[in-house]
Amino acid sequence: MASRIVTGDITLGIGVLEFGQYDTSNVFTAYQDIGAIKGTFTATYTREVRMFETGRPLVDVKHEVLREHLEMAFRMAEIRVANLKMALGGGVQTFSTSGATFLDGTAVAPKGDLTTSVIGVGENDKITFGGQCDLALFGLRFTHLKSCTTGKRQIIECFQATPTGPLAMAFNEEDWNEYEVTFRAIADTTRPAGQQIFQFINEI
Repeated sequence: MASRIVTGDITLGIGVLEFGQYDTSNVFTAYQDIGAIKGTFTATYTREVRMFETGRPLVDVKHEVLREHLEMAFRMAEIRVANLKMALGGGVQTFSTSGATFLDGTAVAPKGDLTTSVIGVGENDKITFGGQCDLALFGLRFTHLKSCTTGKRQIIECFQATPTGPLAMAFNEEDWNEYEVTFRAIADTTRPAGQQIFQFINEI
């Protein structure tokens, strides 16, 4: 006798997340690993429905979708320039540069411990941000491993998305430093109706 329950589709744990890059012509180029994510990855799909009522008493006789959107929220653990640029949806990044110049005109900063020591900035990656009105476009792919034994996966791919705006970088005294990012999907209208926002793949 077959069971009503498919235990292979009851899953635990998070997964890996990648950001997909688009070029200036909005042509997809490649996925990039963003490293560890923590806590909960949440994909929230919302369909706002408009109802038509008629009669006495009023009864619903027709429903149609008025608007729909997908939001993805997650916490990133690896704070680095490339991740910040994608999480902000903009900015100017430079890699493997030498030193830095601060508001006081110097190229030194506190050592970072409880002493008064200051030292020069070593080779670094840098992002500067502010003053851009356009948002960069990204694809997102989240892969969740259903079973370590079978290797079966669940994959959510959002074709096009941009960050929603807020980005809080918290540095915690007694816990790992993480920052929460939220992206909202943009419909890819080059795709057929019913296939414009995301796909969910469940290996069986």
